[in-house]
Amino acid sequence: MELSIAQSIADNVLKSISPFCHRSEIAGSIRRKKSEVKDIEIVARINDWEGLFASLQSHGIFIKSGVPDVQPWPPKKGAKYLRMMLHGEIKLDLFIANEHNWGALFMMRTGGATGPTGNPFEGFTPMMFARWKRVSGGGRMMNCLPTLPDGTTVSVPEEEDFFKLCGVDWAEPEERVSSSAIRKQRGYKLQIENFSVVDKSAAPQLVLF
Repeated sequence: MELSIAQSIADNVLKSISPFCHRSEIAGSIRRKKSEVKDIEIVARINDWEGLFASLQSHGIFIKSGVPDVQPWPPKKGAKYLRMMLHGEIKLDLFIANEHNWGALFMMRTGGATGPTGNPFEGFTPMMFARWKRVSGGGRMMNCLPTLPDGTTVSVPEEEDFFKLCGVDWAEPEERVSSSAIRKQRGYKLQIENFSVVDKSAAPQLVLF
């Protein structure tokens, strides 16, 4: 689908769901301004599930994720991922974030997941996560939260927080066509005391991305 058409559809969906979200933003290839869009991706923090579901019903049908065909599937409160087939004949992927993982999830769903040739080792997002592993001395992404080798998780409420955590200069979404957009800060060493750690006792249980 052409970018302008997909953008218009995404804007309409975003307008519908915004009253029921703490925050909602368009991600994916639309945010990266690709000329052709395969699906619409939105990241949101929900404050009213019933209102969200009702607002989306006019845009299409909820479908089962992880299967190639279109199977109607009822949405559930507390889900971390919702998929729809919109009336514009394009799929909507709605990813649910929280106040701690918004920055990493928004970056992840903005992409790109692969480089221009389809190689994931040239993708912006995979290599940003690899960068985190390197600067943290073996950390990983768990529940879309940067996690240190000892299990400590770091709050990244904004995309900029994740870039700073990894020692990488900011890259505009449309630049993120490959790992070449990752501009590492020379001599960077992680100082974890400069970032907020998630209180595990208060942290919500999330799905693993």
